[in-house]
Amino acid sequence: MKKIKLKKLIIPAVNTAAIAGILILSAAGSHSAAKQKYNFTAEKWQGESSESFWQVSSFFDNDSGFDTSRVRSVRGQIMTALKNASFDTESGMKLFTDAYCADVGMAKIKCDTSRRADAEITAVGGDFFYFHSFDLLSGAYFSEEDTMQDGVVIDSQLAWEIYGSEDVAGKNIYINGVKCYISGVVAPPADKASKKCMGDGMRAYVSYDTANAMAVYGGSASAENGSPSFKNITCYECVLPQPVENFASKTMDDVFGTSYKGSVRSVSNTDRFTPSKRAKAFRKISESVVHDDGIKLPFWENASRITEYRLSWLYAFRHLLMAIPALTLAWLGYRLIRLYRRSKAELRKRAAELIDRIITKHRKNSAENA
Repeated sequence: MKKIKLKKLIIPAVNTAAIAGILILSAAGSHSAAKQKYNFTAEKWQGESSESFWQVSSFFDNDSGFDTSRVRSVRGQIMTALKNASFDTESGMKLFTDAYCADVGMAKIKCDTSRRADAEITAVGGDFFYFHSFDLLSGAYFSEEDTMQDGVVIDSQLAWEIYGSEDVAGKNIYINGVKCYISGVVAPPADKASKKCMGDGMRAYVSYDTANAMAVYGGSASAENGSPSFKNITCYECVLPQPVENFASKTMDDVFGTSYKGSVRSVSNTDRFTPSKRAKAFRKISESVVHDDGIKLPFWENASRITEYRLSWLYAFRHLLMAIPALTLAWLGYRLIRLYRRSKAELRKRAAELIDRIITKHRKNSAENA
């Protein structure tokens, strides 16, 4: 008798624990994915629209030849793809948004006083700060629509190092001797994956005009004609409509696949953290994390890949836990089928008696009302 009671307790307890584990792992996975905010730009762009949007990021090696002179052509190809998909490209409505950037390298930073620092410089264009919505501590972001392109966004570490404060928007800053002004100050990403990939260095984000001025002044890069310049792009990000499955990814593959074959790697950001995709990727987890194609990824993409790796393990374990209630339901179904087969004759007899009583009662009521 004790064994029967113990068995009756163990099965519900194990299933309750499994379901609790599934809920906890699901919440932990969602929380971890949400920290990689740049992957959710499509949701922000969609807003209240009924149209579905998708985000795709493409990463290039330094020898790909993709640079700022080719951005206009890429945007034109995307618009052509949207037009062929029956989108109204003549309405003036902005159907997609994009951003691009490249690592310029380390630079010497000065302020109006004698304080100096070294910082990692990233040249950015398009709606970069829409995709990468860092926590803004003071000032504002600059954009490619600004008349003057000498604004700089710096992180709080650099602001404290050269000015001793975060509230330094509007103050001058000199990057490799090029005079700019501090447009805004941002907090470095606080999640563990981003901090691990960023390291301890300070960072500044400049326009391509400023990066070019740095190259001219300091000779840090050279164009094919020999004149110093900086126009390289190693990361291009885009959010565009997704009228049918894989439309966005296929469009970007068509744009870059032929011209930059072997020099580009694209990522579908919008669905990269979904439980089904991560659990499926667990079987080839090393292939999804380790690459040897020579493409240097920005810190935010490396942080997202670390998160992918962690979520692959998490959701694979969640799938194992889901097997427990699934097997229990299958076992209960089997028991019910066996019970039905054993009691089939008795059940049919009782069903027939019930139907007979209903018919008899109906006839009696009909006779009384006649």
